[in-house]
Amino acid sequence: MRFYFNANNKTQLRALRRAGVKNIMLTYKFVGEAKEYTNEFERAIIGPGFGSDKDKYHEYIEDWEFEALQYDNPNDALINYNNWKEGSEYNSKLIPILHQNYPQALSIFKPNYKGDRIALGKASSRSQEDEQLRRLPQSFSYHGLAKGRWLNNRTNMVDSVDSTTWTSGTRGRKTDVWKGQSILFGEKGKTNQSTIQLACQKNLIYLSKIGLDPKELIRGDQIALTLAPLVLYYMPMLKDLGCYEENFKL
Repeated sequence: MRFYFNANNKTQLRALRRAGVKNIMLTYKFVGEAKEYTNEFERAIIGPGFGSDKDKYHEYIEDWEFEALQYDNPNDALINYNNWKEGSEYNSKLIPILHQNYPQALSIFKPNYKGDRIALGKASSRSQEDEQLRRLPQSFSYHGLAKGRWLNNRTNMVDSVDSTTWTSGTRGRKTDVWKGQSILFGEKGKTNQSTIQLACQKNLIYLSKIGLDPKELIRGDQIALTLAPLVLYYMPMLKDLGCYEENFKL
């Protein structure tokens, strides 16, 4: 299972490079005309981003060397298909995005789509996700859009996922700890130092890989908070799930 870490600013990009991340998810709205953002990453997926210009996005992906997602419409299956058809004139490998009822949405694309990669977006309801996934043909490779929660229990149904949840260290000044309790940083974490130290000790191998001192986490340094979810949650989790090498170089 490949995990694509979603990055929306340069600080996040620097953190992902420092951690040796292989796979990155970007948006045209963030990247603009700068293609050097993919430097040092092995794989990248780009999407338009909310509110971006469709025509400019299509022009941009014409010579994009990595995977590109269509300019999608989650509320209208026919408009969604027409957007993909229009975009595929610029990028012949443009990945369609299925929304709501996955099998039904795929039936609209299938007669004209010759590729083997499909992205799965917003489902009609979470309770129907498994049933819909089982009804999809296994001849395609599937990517779960913003489906980081699928990492533990959908590995036999999808090939990759992406998520922004790894940015919780700076957004909420907190992080989950793999096989441990969530911890807080900064002012909220002043009474939490022993828990932070225990989590760092347990995952010292990953802190060492990226050169992160536990004291930086205890102080609540900004770059340390950005790295915290990577070393305390994602690196050990992906190691336990047997897909560390697919996602990290270090």
